[in-house]
Amino acid sequence: MNYRSNIFFWKRLVLSVIALALMYFWYSGMMLHHIFDSPFYYKGADVTYWLMHWSGLPKLVLHNQFNAMAFDVLLIFSFIVSIAFIDKRGFTVLSGILLLFYQLQFNYKLGYHTHHLFGFHFALLPFYFKDTVFPHAVRLAGMLTCLSYAFAGFSKLFHGAWMVWDSFTNVLQNQHAAYLYFEPDTFRSQTVMWLIGHPWAGYGFFLCGMLLQISFVTGLLTTRFHKWLACFIVLFHLMDWWLMNLGVFMGMVTLVWLFVYKPLKEAA
Repeated sequence: MNYRSNIFFWKRLVLSVIALALMYFWYSGMMLHHIFDSPFYYKGADVTYWLMHWSGLPKLVLHNQFNAMAFDVLLIFSFIVSIAFIDKRGFTVLSGILLLFYQLQFNYKLGYHTHHLFGFHFALLPFYFKDTVFPHAVRLAGMLTCLSYAFAGFSKLFHGAWMVWDSFTNVLQNQHAAYLYFEPDTFRSQTVMWLIGHPWAGYGFFLCGMLLQISFVTGLLTTRFHKWLACFIVLFHLMDWWLMNLGVFMGMVTLVWLFVYKPLKEAA
């Protein structure tokens, strides 16, 4: 496999995964729900959302079902075109811009910043650059990913969350209250109930999650442990999905490719 074929292979893989995820969002009805019929406009202190508000785009898209559906179709179609014309960076850049607007709309509607699509953006970042700097862009995206996880872990450490041994038990009670009420006999409910009844076990899971996040600081210093970090991403978000019922698994595991990619030397 030559240099450009290697890039195109990874590009097709990542774009296909994101396109399939968006198609699933469409099929399940979540995609339209994410951006249509917002009850309020959330701007907070983030200048990005103020710029969106001043542009008038949220009002145009969020409160018109036809426009929202058209935007969803355009977003999915842009990724299909990017895969079909894999050698044209412009289509990939356009897909990334539309995806960013989709996530901003999603956050704008929810009223808080969500990480559902966070991984998609870092995973796409290397494909915005020329082939000659592609390996460096992969390294940059990997370092940004490591910073994100490491800061999340150090935040828990710095703010003393690890010192409250029953904090995770309280989180589980709040996070799964409705699920435990409506589905009390499922295996997940039984697992959560067991952890609630054994706070030290829940505390152990919390510490494991915090340490997994902190371990990503190694990715800033060396690439030697990248395969381990790739496994940690999958493990952390499987645990996050199972225990916290947070639907960020699909978006975040896309980042794994940044840690398993091996650059090839460009042919002379």
